Amino acid sequence: TQLVAAFGATLEEVKEADVLLHVIDVSNPVWQKQEVAVKRVLKEIGAEDKIMVRALNKIDLLDQDVAEDLQYQAAMRDDYSVAISSLTGEGMTDLVATIEDAMMSMLIPIEVILPYANGKEVNMVQEVGHVEEIEYRENGTYLLARVPEAIANRLRPFYMNHSNNDHGFGKKSTNDGNINAKDKEDDEEIDWVAIGRGRHSIKQE
Repeated sequence: TQLVAAFGATLEEVKEADVLLHVIDVSNPVWQKQEVAVKRVLKEIGAEDKIMVRALNKIDLLDQDVAEDLQYQAAMRDDYSVAISSLTGEGMTDLVATIEDAMMSMLIPIEVILPYANGKEVNMVQEVGHVEEIEYRENGTYLLARVPEAIANRLRPFYMNHSNNDHGFGKKSTNDGNINAKDKEDDEEIDWVAIGRGRHSIKQE
């Protein structure tokens, strides 16, 4: 409670954020207890349900076996976790990709055909959404995109498939490959970015 009072203004900004980035110093022996304390504060201010990216930092200070285990565990989790070293740059590519996926999870997939008279709506999707495909057809502009919920609801009359809004976004795809860091040869470099991308990919239906 004292911590919340001392950092009231900063914590108010946390409440307004869409995605939180929690950078954790895993070289600290009590980092897991510190993470629990952070979650307790977030719950205290009513922000416990925010989407959070966990950046397990300073793996360069860990023994190689411990660091690889942590990378593996982060990649296999069902949340947005990634092991990194801000000093060496290891895992930073995966961190950027994970943040992008976390932000993408807030968008809803749509597949619409907008009449050419609705050019304003086309521009709106391009400006605030993520357009995956656009085609100019005889009956209007075809868009396959991801947009904020309010826009998805506004464009519902133009859906090609009215089950669009039932897609499960924000969930991780299941990795069917049984990747085990322990089975790797000591001299083989493990592509943690590839593993992480496999876990942090958006489901396509």
